[in-house]
Amino acid sequence: MKIPGTETYARAVQEGNYDLNKSKLSGKYDSVRTFWEDQLTGIALRPYLSRLVTERAKTGRGLRILDFGCGSGEGYKILTQIDRHDLDLGLQHDRVMPEESLELYLGLDLSEPMVNKGRELFADRSNVQFECANLSHGLGAIQKEQKPFDLYFSSYGSLSHLNRAELVKLLLDVCKHAKQESMVVLDLIGRYSIEWPGYWGAQLEEEKVRNYSMSYLYSENERSGEQIEHFPLRFWSGTEVQELADELASESGRTVELLKRMDRSILVGRHTDTREYNPKLPPIRELANSLHEDYLRTDLERLILDPAMVPSEVTVTPFLKSLIRCWNILVEFTQRRLRRNVSLVDMKGWSEFPAPLQFALMTMDRVIANVSWMTFGDPRANIIEPQLGYALRGLENGLQSGLGCGHGMWSILNIR
Repeated sequence: MKIPGTETYARAVQEGNYDLNKSKLSGKYDSVRTFWEDQLTGIALRPYLSRLVTERAKTGRGLRILDFGCGSGEGYKILTQIDRHDLDLGLQHDRVMPEESLELYLGLDLSEPMVNKGRELFADRSNVQFECANLSHGLGAIQKEQKPFDLYFSSYGSLSHLNRAELVKLLLDVCKHAKQESMVVLDLIGRYSIEWPGYWGAQLEEEKVRNYSMSYLYSENERSGEQIEHFPLRFWSGTEVQELADELASESGRTVELLKRMDRSILVGRHTDTREYNPKLPPIRELANSLHEDYLRTDLERLILDPAMVPSEVTVTPFLKSLIRCWNILVEFTQRRLRRNVSLVDMKGWSEFPAPLQFALMTMDRVIANVSWMTFGDPRANIIEPQLGYALRGLENGLQSGLGCGHGMWSILNIR
């Protein structure tokens, strides 16, 4: 029997979407993926992973990581590139989890082409392994074949391929397998993203499993002319993740603590560009990608967002409208500052701005002031606009509260 989703992933591997030489304006490894999503995941995970590495180092052994839905090694790339501190102007990186600190990274994926691609990419690393596995059946043979892992990891919605009962089964197996204090990272698809407001009102369990596609991997022309595969995903809210943690603790008899919950890609999810589920959206991710593209100037006026695009929902609408307001204030200030006809002292309501917005405004003011004298290298495209991208990313990270209103929702559980 054909398993939903396998055709899409097999084709993505065949067409090179998991190679690293694709354009940063679109596709799997676009700029938002590289400079926003991966970076925010690393920043959020940094203190917890650092503590875990330190504790395991005391025992004289390396870290053991199990990656659920690993693709071609997505988790390995994310985890081994996290710096211990925000970078200074020096040359060297200081990684939280350097490659030599690993005893074993084991990636599990349903897709055989993905597993084969991972084996190809990491053929020179004996402590990096890949296996095919159907996680809807739980941990399966891993429970007997492998020692406990320190980190049970997932990235980019991989566990949303499981329905709730299947995810509970898998995580109960993890609770039993993790003999020592271990961490679990869940990366799930957020239900309250502006990408699919038609999914917000789900109440019954079967309503929370909806069709999804990876049509963002294709150009607009390809999307209009191709038969693109759709497959079921389970969409999650922040409240449901807390309920999940409570259920795991009750059923397993272990202490399961939800340490952190984070929304990611709140206004720049993959399907803001395709508008497959919400045709009213502007191509926000495309514009954010443009901010990071060398020698490409972005029409900042197109980055001004209409708060009316957010439907009414008591849980998340106030937050989303507040974020859009801060986003617009920052973009409008940057536009005016580029024309040199505004300063921070002219900003009305400054004292009422949230701290992340104040910091973002000060950042852009100083960046523009410090590069305005340059006449070479297109400082607007290559310096100012990327910094605006990072400032917008900072707003998302600083204001989010893990409601499940981003394309992805990242959560970390501690099991002991």
